[in-house]
Amino acid sequence: MKLTAVMALSLGLLMVGVGGLAQPAWAQAESPAADRTGHGDFGIGFGPLLSTESGSIMGMEFYADYFLTNELSVGPLLQIGFDSGYDQEGGSVQLKYTFDLTENGRVHPNLQGGLGIIHASDGDNQTDFLLPLGGGIDVEVAKRLFLNTTFLLNITGLNNETYVSWFFGFRVDI
Repeated sequence: MKLTAVMALSLGLLMVGVGGLAQPAWAQAESPAADRTGHGDFGIGFGPLLSTESGSIMGMEFYADYFLTNELSVGPLLQIGFDSGYDQEGGSVQLKYTFDLTENGRVHPNLQGGLGIIHASDGDNQTDFLLPLGGGIDVEVAKRLFLNTTFLLNITGLNNETYVSWFFGFRVDI
C-alpha cells in the first residue's frame, strides 16, 4: 500500500509539473478559455480505492460531463474496484463546478458531488446508496486533451462504510 501511495503522489506532482511547463504551442493560445456551455467531455482514470470493506484495492473510473454553463456540468460516474476475492461497482450522477484559474485556461480545478448506488460482492452481494464528494484538477497538455487527478470521499450505506478513491487519468473534450 505504501508503494501505491508514493506512486500516486509522484504521478500527481508530475501532472502539475507538466501543466506548468507545457509550451503554449501544446495548449490553447494565450487567451481566456473558450466557453464550454453545451459541450461535453469524457474521461477514464486508474488508482486506489482506500479503506473499502476489503481494505485497499485497485480501481478505475469512467465518466462523462455535459456543460450546462461554462462552469457547471452534470454527468454519470462509474467507479469499479477489484481484487482477487472482492469487487465493487458504484454508479452515480455527478454535479461538477469547474474553475478557470489561469488566464490561458490550461488548469481547471473542480468540485463535485453526486448521488447513486453501489454494489459489492465478496461471495455475499450487497447493494446500497453511494454519495461521492470531492474534486480534482485537470491540466491541458494538448488541444482538448487533459491529464487529471480526482479525489473522492465515498459515503455508502454498506455497513456505514466510507472509503476514498484517488484516480489519475485523462479527459477528452468533445
